[in-house]
Amino acid sequence: MTKERRDPLAACRRAIKGGKDMRNRMTASMLALGLLSMAAAGAPARAQDTLEATVGYYPGALISMPALVAKEGKFFEKNGLKVELVPVSTGPAMTAAVASGSVTFVNNSWDNLLSAVEKGLPVRGVAGSTVKVPFSLIARKGLPLPHLKDGYPAVIQDLVGKTWGVLALGVSVHFMSQTILTDAGFKPTDATFIAVGLPNTARPALQRGTVDTYLSVEPLPSLAQAKNEATIVVDLARNQGPKVFHDLGYNGWWASLSTIKDKPQLVDRFAKSLEEAYCWYSNPANLDQVVSLMQQFVKVPDLTPEQYKDMVKRLIPTFGPDITARTIDTWSALLVEHKQLQAPKKRADVIAATARESFTCPK
Repeated sequence: MTKERRDPLAACRRAIKGGKDMRNRMTASMLALGLLSMAAAGAPARAQDTLEATVGYYPGALISMPALVAKEGKFFEKNGLKVELVPVSTGPAMTAAVASGSVTFVNNSWDNLLSAVEKGLPVRGVAGSTVKVPFSLIARKGLPLPHLKDGYPAVIQDLVGKTWGVLALGVSVHFMSQTILTDAGFKPTDATFIAVGLPNTARPALQRGTVDTYLSVEPLPSLAQAKNEATIVVDLARNQGPKVFHDLGYNGWWASLSTIKDKPQLVDRFAKSLEEAYCWYSNPANLDQVVSLMQQFVKVPDLTPEQYKDMVKRLIPTFGPDITARTIDTWSALLVEHKQLQAPKKRADVIAATARESFTCPK
């Protein structure tokens, strides 16, 4: 190999130095530029700057699964985010955390977002989390359910005059329970509603008979059924119950207006990470890995490994990054109907302009 072939830039230097006319100098310059362009093209891209964020999630529940997968599956890291997961126990606490700026992103329901915006809180939705309502209405052991075999709405007559437990009075789970009752042809006053808190306190209330039924997210429905402590009466995630809840998004991810305005790249990376995580955990080939990951965050020792896997498998189709106009319109109408919202709001009123309405994983 000649010296020129070993060192192409040397040939350029000689041509420039010894060239007797403009053509030689132009040829040499073009050659040098071409070599420099090739070198630049072959060089690795500079790593993107890492941005930091805190993300609120519900401890002991699977409803925040997208963020847990994005964190443990390194989807946040891949997109240049350093994320700290922050346990937050309730929706109102999530609202307070993001509005105050103590947490960058939170997982919260759309009804809470609509109420927060009406109150003037500086928050907006930036990404979807569920595309179905992930709740099941469960009835305590020993409660007669002669119409269970007939399904909804017939089975609701077995719950008329009973005590219905809810997370709290005047929140979405309360009026969702009322809607199940009224859609079946009864009045809200045909049942007694009492607040029993989160599933961990609702379970003993069901066991003691303090309440006859409770509308809950996983893992309580699967756990109570596996231990023969309760029966699933209506599974909203499977489009049982009122049609208004069929294929309806329930919650998503919020950020403050200041984060959306001042840190758009942070918001974009966060949403992209959730989308990539969704494409991974919704792939049936990754089910075992998803189950293993969730067992790290949500331990349910009373479920066998197979029961736990079945629970996660049933739950995965309830997730998705979509925020449809129908979802926001429906929750807005429900809140107005139940006097939780003074005037209806549209998607643009509560969702950031950059948030996708729909998303499909690339093939």
